[in-house]
Amino acid sequence: MPLNYDRNPASIERKSLYLIRQVLGSYSIEPSLMPIAERVVHAGADFSLGSLVSASPDWLEHAKVALKDSKVFCDVDMVRSGLSRSLLSKLHLDPVCLIHQECTSAASAREGITRAMASVDRASQMGIRVFAFGNAPTGLFRLLELVEQGFEPLFVVAFPVGFVGAAESKELLLKSGVPCVSLRGPRGGSNLCAAAFNAVMRLCLEGEDRL
Repeated sequence: MPLNYDRNPASIERKSLYLIRQVLGSYSIEPSLMPIAERVVHAGADFSLGSLVSASPDWLEHAKVALKDSKVFCDVDMVRSGLSRSLLSKLHLDPVCLIHQECTSAASAREGITRAMASVDRASQMGIRVFAFGNAPTGLFRLLELVEQGFEPLFVVAFPVGFVGAAESKELLLKSGVPCVSLRGPRGGSNLCAAAFNAVMRLCLEGEDRL
């Protein structure tokens, strides 16, 4: 006997988001962040993630300016793989991951820093100003060090995960004045980062191209 289950991807997503919205409606979440919270909860199957989504003031206005015709730094390949190709194409965004490049490994060994840090250094040298972090917090710490030296990121989606430095790096980012969306606390990961970045892209396209 064939199993009875929904096989339609669009139907599954629609039903999932409907259920999520029924629950998150009772949460105290900033209305502008609700579309991000919904997608993060959807990616993690965990309602407690919704109230952890945070952002800088006027983050969406900054995102709409930053997320057009630019390169996007992805700290690991799993973040890049999770980004919607359709949304990237419509915004003319080019996701790049530098962590496995030979120059990154060489700089890491030469300077005694993590490859995540070395890849952020390389991205800043390339003029990349949009960042997505879903893995090690040392990369986000490095970006904040560069900010103190005068580097100006245009927009950051920060979801590094871990028990050492993840929560602290995200709190510093939220206090830095850098336009951002982040997930407070030690939780995070590549899938949640990609889900949040995709949600930001959808919001940037609202009014231009309904998805």
